[in-house]
Amino acid sequence: MNRYLFTSLILIATLSLADDKKSSSESVHKIGSPAPADAPVKDVDVTAKKYEFSPATIEVPLHTVLRLHLKALDKEHGFELKSVKDSCVKFDPKAPTVVEFYAETAGELEFYCCKFCGFGHGKMKGKLIVK
Repeated sequence: MNRYLFTSLILIATLSLADDKKSSSESVHKIGSPAPADAPVKDVDVTAKKYEFSPATIEVPLHTVLRLHLKALDKEHGFELKSVKDSCVKFDPKAPTVVEFYAETAGELEFYCCKFCGFGHGKMKGKLIVK
């Protein structure tokens, strides 16, 4: 009986640790040009909810890797940089994600939700400023 109890406890602990690793890990999507290995990194937490990103304006220094930690608060949303090919990344409240973008050119880039999220979807935009 004790051996059965001990084995059960070990199995439960192992499964619990595996679940913790799954929930804390975020998938990483690299968009745009690859960054040099020594490029500095700027982390920014971004939330998405019916029809807004917060923050709506993000500034990053030139030649920096921007690492956006995206979290949806209400339903599935998307993040896409308007002028960057194949940059649409979808995420939902149960699956936050990370987008990495190397800011290699100064200027302003628009980002928007690329997953239809309701009647105000077209207004769900933001601005990335590379200085």
